[in-house]
Amino acid sequence: MEELKIRPGVILTEICGEHVLVAAKEAREVCPYVSMISESGAFIWRQISRGAKSSDLLPLVLEEYEIEDPEQAKTMMNGFIRQMLESGYLLEEGEENEKE
Repeated sequence: MEELKIRPGVILTEICGEHVLVAAKEAREVCPYVSMISESGAFIWRQISRGAKSSDLLPLVLEEYEIEDPEQAKTMMNGFIRQMLESGYLLEEGEENEKE
């Protein structure tokens, strides 16, 4: 997996206790305007926004959620990342701002 970055114009916010991604500016043209994500998804999102490398994410998730089975955590994390890439909220390093 290449390094990940957040699409410019996408923000994570909390509304009524729910974690929500909101696409603003140009991001509205290429990804859903609003999407709810889980607590663990929000944790991964914040790590990416702080500059965590792809290789750093699994150890951070394991520590945060005290998961003893790394494969379970890896499956959950990769599923979330794949969903965010497919919906356009995340980009892989070098990817254009336009969703293909």
